[in-house]
Amino acid sequence: MGDVDGLTGSEVPPTAIDAFRFDGPPIGIRRLSGGHIHGNFLVTCSGGRYVLQRLNDRVFPDVGIVLSNVERVVAHLAAGGRRYPSLVETQVGGLSHREADASVWRSFHYLEGTVGRAALRGTADAFGAARAFADYVLALADLPGPPLVETIERFHGLHHRLAALDAVAAADPVGRRSGVRRQLARAGRVGQEVVEALPTGGGALPVRTVHNDAKLSNVRFDAQTGSATCVVDFDTTMAGHVHYDVGELVRTATTHAPEDARDEAEVDFDLEMLDALASGYFAARPQLERSEADTLALAGPLMAAENAVRFLTDHLEGDRYFAVDRPSQNLDRCRTQLRLTELMLASHADAAACFDRAARLSPAGGPPPVGPTEDRP
Repeated sequence: MGDVDGLTGSEVPPTAIDAFRFDGPPIGIRRLSGGHIHGNFLVTCSGGRYVLQRLNDRVFPDVGIVLSNVERVVAHLAAGGRRYPSLVETQVGGLSHREADASVWRSFHYLEGTVGRAALRGTADAFGAARAFADYVLALADLPGPPLVETIERFHGLHHRLAALDAVAAADPVGRRSGVRRQLARAGRVGQEVVEALPTGGGALPVRTVHNDAKLSNVRFDAQTGSATCVVDFDTTMAGHVHYDVGELVRTATTHAPEDARDEAEVDFDLEMLDALASGYFAARPQLERSEADTLALAGPLMAAENAVRFLTDHLEGDRYFAVDRPSQNLDRCRTQLRLTELMLASHADAAACFDRAARLSPAGGPPPVGPTEDRP
């Protein structure tokens, strides 16, 4: 097959397209924007549309684990009759394709009739997005078989991320440390403020199967009604804590500034959106344990600080993890997240009131509690 719509072979090899059982010949291909990790392309065929992905084996060194986890998740969700992305089979009956250059490709059926959101349109979007992530955790509570394998080691953990930042700053592999000394000091200070604010004691938190990357861009909304349809991007779905998901959604949905704003003065913290997120999450009746509910008010600043540290670390490493479109984009991302963390910490009492109110007003009954798979500190 030749190039389609001017797409060059260096972006999508024709053999990668031919490897999948698409409905009809391809008539158009375009790169999808917004993803930080994989190469994502929308393939339009005469009989349907598909998302084709080249997996990032630098971020996910063991791509086989990612594929296996996602295949289990997709099959379980489909068996429950829920609408989520479904995988496209290859010509030989598999669910992924390896090219001669060792790159690994997979494809999902495009979720027709849905749209993504770069920003919330209002509190109804916030409510729906939060409920969608809570529903996802509920849907995976009875996932059969062994726990999903860890796809990225120690993916979450502010202490670990701060230590990694210190190590990279000391090594200074691409010579950028001298230009970010102020942000290094600020990241350390803000990170420590979050650590000191976190609740102590109370024993180990329940470990559940969670999304682990529950940002707004991973929610699909119905194009007609505007309601949240489902969540997508299952590559980091594995054992974790519910506050990872809640915090990631809070940090991406409660500010009107873009994540990579050049001026951090644009960053705000919208408590009305936070209140809607809290209400939406508890509307799914997640039946959280008290220790879990107590972590939610600080989940936003925790994940904002963690991401700030990750962005700064990647900047110092030469932008190897997160995709960038311009120089210093990761540094701008770091600054916005640090500012957001500061604003969230200043409003901690208000955030706690939002989650407490949502928990009190949550309808009684509904699905059984989500059973933790284990306890860990």
